[in-house]
Amino acid sequence: MLTGYKVSERGLEELAIAGEAPPEAAWLDLVQPTPEEDRLAERFLAATLPSREETEEIEFSSRFYAEDDAVFLTASLLTGVERREPGLSPLTIVVAGDRIATVRYDDLRAMRQFVARAMKPGNGCSSTAAVFLGLIEAIIDRTADVLERLSQDVDRINKEVFKRPGEDISRQNVQWGRRLEDMITAIGVQGDLAAKARESLSSLERLIQYASLALPLVNAKGSSRSRLKLAARDVKSLEDHVGFLSSKITFLLDATLGLINVQQNEVIRILTVATTVFFPPTLLGTMWGMNFHWMPELSLPFGYPIAILLMCASAVLPYLYFKRRGWL
Repeated sequence: MLTGYKVSERGLEELAIAGEAPPEAAWLDLVQPTPEEDRLAERFLAATLPSREETEEIEFSSRFYAEDDAVFLTASLLTGVERREPGLSPLTIVVAGDRIATVRYDDLRAMRQFVARAMKPGNGCSSTAAVFLGLIEAIIDRTADVLERLSQDVDRINKEVFKRPGEDISRQNVQWGRRLEDMITAIGVQGDLAAKARESLSSLERLIQYASLALPLVNAKGSSRSRLKLAARDVKSLEDHVGFLSSKITFLLDATLGLINVQQNEVIRILTVATTVFFPPTLLGTMWGMNFHWMPELSLPFGYPIAILLMCASAVLPYLYFKRRGWL
């Protein structure tokens, strides 16, 4: 899909594209472009667009370069956050003089938010430089929104992990243990999102650094250069924040695994105490159950009740000892 826009004092205005981009077009937005749309955009820019495989390469030289009097910048952006399937999708921005084109292969929410805002009067999007900077700022705003949601989810998981029931081994404790196991999955999901957000911010930081050096329309002194510097500071602060969230997620994972081990040790402790309590009666019963003809206790009139009492006493005494020591 290909959409064209022109810039004016009133902001962005969508254009009808029929065969060729009209002369007043300043920005072409390509979403999963067809070969025909690629060729149209290449004629519009007088430059060759990179393929999808080239935009997904990780080396710096394949993502940021100048060719055919055009500057190519590619960043990996977060996508699929609303579907709970976070991923990274490349966005390529090509700037050729006063013309700009964007190539993407996913429906990026930041792009939709920017277009909706830029088409309103008084938005300040009246030049190619303003379009480029507005795109960068919209991407940063969207990433900040994702990190805010991530922070809220991490705080919720933190409360769930450390919301422990009473000390007694009960059905509530069993449910708490199962909930901890579910929390591991939730922590893993948030950790994956944090890692992808960090990777996206890293690529966006490199894009801004390269743009500040290679793009004359934003490198000149004035408001454009100040906005680009401010965007770079915003990205840096978001990187620091996602680093903090990653550390917190790692702490929650370690704490959850530790609490699961504590609960498993609690169960093993109870089983060990039960085994210790019933071991003496079992020993006595086994001893008196031997089939020897001459056993002194066989001739005692009250041998059976005495044996029962001894076995009960041998079970109760260890129980009382463990209870007094606080092991139960």
